[in-house]
Parts: sequence; C-alpha cells; structure tokens
Amino acid sequence: MSINPIEIAKDIINIGSTAGLKKDVVDLQAAKLRILTEQLSLLVTENTQLKLENLQLKTLAQNSQPFAGGFHDFEGVLWKRTPNGFGKTPYCPQCSDHPVMFGQPPMGGDPMLWQCSVCGFTADFSGRPR
Repeated sequence: MSINPIEIAKDIINIGSTAGLKKDVVDLQAAKLRILTEQLSLLVTENTQLKLENLQLKTLAQNSQPFAGGFHDFEGVLWKRTPNGFGKTPYCPQCSDHPVMFGQPPMGGDPMLWQCSVCGFTADFSGRPR
C-alpha cells in the first residue's frame, strides 16, 4: 500500500477548514504540509538510491574477493595483500579486527605454526601464498 503525501495533506486541510479554523491557520498548515511532503519525497528517493548503491557495493565486494589491499585466505589464516604480493605475517581469521599472528617457535626461520596474539587461535605453518 502506497501513501500519497499530497492526498494526506489535502485531507488534513479539509478537516481543518471544516472544523472552523481561520483561513490563515489553514494556509499555514498547508504550507507546512507542502514542505513536509517535499522533504518526504526527497528522503524516499534518497533511500531508494542508497539501497541500490548498497546492493551494488555488496555485489562488487562478493565478486571481487580477495580484493587488492584486502585479505586473502590461505591455509586457514588471512594474508594482507601488498603491492608486491603478500605481507610477511598472517592475520587471525577468528578475531573481528584480524590482529597480527606470531610464529611459534619465535625464531628467525619459518615457524611451525601461527598463533593469534589476542584469542590464541593457532594454524599450522604450510607456506605463504604467492
């Protein structure tokens, strides 16, 4: 069911004029209703446009995963994309803010596993993405 703001405004004016209100009060109400009707129309249009844009962005994000500068899921952990490939350490896929994970044991070479510095999530090290 669609609400027609102009019809509502006309009904309110008719009710007001039949209730014995002075003409200047009715005119003021009509002016206010015109303004509100215009604002409602603009907001409905803007809301429709924003919903369409939101749908387009969601579709774009789903279709372009992984996207440049974002994360790439590889062997159970997230790797940050860089201009030259991927970063040196992965990020936790379990935590919402994806903190950096650290290697275990913490030595100079490749670790045996990665561990989240926040939640403790671990993943076996099986190489880096290319």
